[in-house]
Amino acid sequence: MAIYRILIILKAIITGRPGIGKSTVLKEVIKILEANGWRVGGVICPEVRVGGKRVAFEIVDLLSGERGTLASTEPSNGPVVGRYYVNMTDLDRISVNAISRSLEEADLTAIDEIGPMEMKSSKFRSIITNVLSSDKRIIAVVHTTLVRDITLKFQGIKVFEITEFNRNRISGEIAKYFLGGSP
Repeated sequence: MAIYRILIILKAIITGRPGIGKSTVLKEVIKILEANGWRVGGVICPEVRVGGKRVAFEIVDLLSGERGTLASTEPSNGPVVGRYYVNMTDLDRISVNAISRSLEEADLTAIDEIGPMEMKSSKFRSIITNVLSSDKRIIAVVHTTLVRDITLKFQGIKVFEITEFNRNRISGEIAKYFLGGSP
C-alpha cells in the first residue's frame, strides 16, 4: 500500500495601515519559525532613522545578509514615491536574487514589502508573480492598495490584517498558521 504525503502550500499576506507594525510582525513570525527549525529566506526592508526621522529604507537578503538601500530621501535619479527616491539598482539586484535563492533553499520566502516603491521595478513585479504562482510557502507584507488585486489574481492566500488591537498577539497566530503545515 502506497503512502502519500500531502504538502499543503501556505501563503499569507500581512497588511494594515502604514505605521501599524506590519514589518515588526513579519520579523516576529520569522523569529518564531526559525526557532522551530525553519529556514527563512527572502528580504526585509528595515527603516533607517536619523535623529528620530525616517530617512531611508534598507533592503536585506535574509539568507546572505547582503544589504543595500531600497529608497532614501536623498535626491537620486530613481523614481519618486512620496518623499523617497527608489534605488532601482539595489532593489533589482538584491531583492530578485534573494527571493530567487529563497525559493530554492528555504522553507519559507518572506517579502517585506510588496508596495508602491517595490512595484516600480519590472524585475521585482516579475519575481513576485513567479513567487505567488509557485508551490512554495510565502509570507509577504503587502501595501493595502495591492491586497485586493493580489488575492483576486492568486487564489488560496490567507490575509492577516494588523490592527492596534491584535498587533501584540498576531505574530503567534501567523506562525501557528505555518507550523500546522510543518516543513
